[in-house]
Order: sequence, then structure tokens, then C-alpha cells
Amino acid sequence: MLIHEGNKDFDRQDYESSSSKFAEAVKVKNNDFAAHYNLGNAMYKRKQYAEAIAEYEKANRFATTLPDKAAALYNLGNANMQAGDSRKAADYYKQALKQDPYNENIRKNYEIAMLKEKEKQQNQQTQSGGGGGGENQEQQQGQDKGNTPKNHAGSGQRNKGQGEGNAQNDKKDNSGKMPKDLENSILNRVENKERETAKRILNKDSYSMPQSNEKDW
Repeated sequence: MLIHEGNKDFDRQDYESSSSKFAEAVKVKNNDFAAHYNLGNAMYKRKQYAEAIAEYEKANRFATTLPDKAAALYNLGNANMQAGDSRKAADYYKQALKQDPYNENIRKNYEIAMLKEKEKQQNQQTQSGGGGGGENQEQQQGQDKGNTPKNHAGSGQRNKGQGEGNAQNDKKDNSGKMPKDLENSILNRVENKERETAKRILNKDSYSMPQSNEKDW
């Protein structure tokens, strides 16, 4: 019931209220994947990424199916990207791909995370060599737009309308392209032989939240 009410608040974009209800659901059943996963989504939407990461880690621990585990790992990647840690993000995307190897959205974000991490390392090398300059990676991080999250309906939920109502949260945002200045910054730092590959990757849409793992109850 708490998860159902939290999902309704989430659909209304009342993320503060939804996070309160999901937190109550966690107190009732601390090992519930759906409660932690949905609370992570609500905290993510409130831009409280450290708290979101903590909830996604718990959701990953309590996941009992491959789709649930893939979604939790993917969200861990997304939250770490928003927090500015592209190295951890890439690692979580890689783990998510092991659970769902044909998911192109995860693969795109993994490739972008790897490129951002490479750019960060090259910036550090340039600065240590006295070259200076370079774009501020922290300011650029987290600008990727994409799908908004769809929450898990929760174990035992039988309200068919729940999944249909959440479908509104899965519309693709046409602003999913990487900002041009960030794309150019990355392309300028990769080696010539890698430039075409990088350009091909960066021209794809990126996603800041996972595909739904809703079940058709």
C-alpha cells in the first residue's frame, strides 16, 4: 500500500512525498527490493545522489531477478555519473551489462562514462605537466538528459493500472544528446585514431535513468 501511494505521488512529480512513503515502506520491510529501488529513484529526482546511491546499493543486494539486479546496477551507474564519479559509473554499467548484455541504453552510458573518465585522466596529465587549461569536468558532469524513471510496483502489487499510470514517466527526452561543448571537449582529447569511434558514440542518445523493469501484474 505504501509503495502504491508513493508511486502515485511520484507520478505527480511530488518526489518529497513519494520518498517519505517509500522510506516508510522500507521501515515496514527492510529487505524489500521495490521499496529501496523506488526510494532511490525519488532521491535521484531530488538530486540527492549520495542518498540515491545508498538505496540502489540496498536494492541491488535484495534483488532476486536478473531484470531487478540490472536496473539497480544501472541506476548505481547513473547516480555515480551525476555525482561526478565516471570511474565508478563505468564499473556499475559494466556489471549491469553482465546481467542484461543486449541492453543498448546501458552500453551507450558505459561507453560515455569510459570516454569521460579518459578525458578526466588526460586533463590530470596535462595539469601535472604544467599545460593547464581544459574544461571543468565537474561542471560538465550530469548534464546528460534522458528517460525519467519508472518505479517498481512492488511485491504482491496487483493493481493493473499502476503500470499503465507509470508509463507517462518513460517518454524519451529529445534533449538526450550530449551538450556540444562537452562533446567537442572530449573529441579534442582523444587520440586521432579513436576520434571517429568517439564521435559515433557521442552522437547517440544517452540516458540518465534506466528502462522500466515494471511487471505486468
